Amino acid sequence: MNIIPLYMMPFREVFLLFIIFSFVGWCSEVFYVGVFFEHKFINRGFLHGPLCPIYGFGGCSILLLPPVILKSWVPLFFTSMILCTLVEYFISWILEKMFHTLWWDYSHYRFNLNGRICLLNSVLFGVMGLVSVHFVIPYILQFIELFPSFVITVSSDVIAVVLTMDAAFTIKRLVDFNITMAKIKTFGETLKDHYGHEEWFRSDSIVEMINSVKERGVLENSKINEKIVERFEKLFAHRKTVESFMKRFPTMKSGHYKDEFAVIKHHLKKLNER
Repeated sequence: MNIIPLYMMPFREVFLLFIIFSFVGWCSEVFYVGVFFEHKFINRGFLHGPLCPIYGFGGCSILLLPPVILKSWVPLFFTSMILCTLVEYFISWILEKMFHTLWWDYSHYRFNLNGRICLLNSVLFGVMGLVSVHFVIPYILQFIELFPSFVITVSSDVIAVVLTMDAAFTIKRLVDFNITMAKIKTFGETLKDHYGHEEWFRSDSIVEMINSVKERGVLENSKINEKIVERFEKLFAHRKTVESFMKRFPTMKSGHYKDEFAVIKHHLKKLNER
């Protein structure tokens, strides 16, 4: 069965293919990272549903290729490899610019570029492109064609509504994540401005700052120091969203929020040791 390019397919079929690619990508991430490395289930996507849209964009970008490439093997491998790698790099770059965070980090792999992409993943993208185009997508399209048009319409519309709601909620959580990290950073800078000249004040990290303020508050019986500690504890109570993302993306890091990330990761480590 020959595969026609994406731009020649009906819109709803394109959308369903996007969803299928995203779901397969999510399953791959869960099994590869969660089961084999973390030895437990971890929702590896940004969304609450079982989807990783980055795989949807990557898969659909391959189907934008002309038929002569889609029918080939070696050219399809390298084109899939390049296209999906570009998608991964671009999305990583956009997310870091928006939230000051590198959500996945391949720095520990050989032949990586800025930790955003690596040769191993690129080769896997090429293999997945070949398998998808020559062995998977033709049967998916055949399966979709078995359903009447109204079933395709209703199912794609329902999925689109659910996906939109999930995306809206996820965007809110990402904004909350950025706000929380910014507040913790600002709080640490305020402490340095206020107590930085004091000999007893330790400024190596936010944890050290708070501990030194606590210790000084006990010695001086200072109500001001107690209020500062209470303020931090209230602020730190909003860390749940940050912890949730850190569990999903264990290699995430941030130069902008380096100390703040260290605080959250330290707390997560203590929880896991209990």
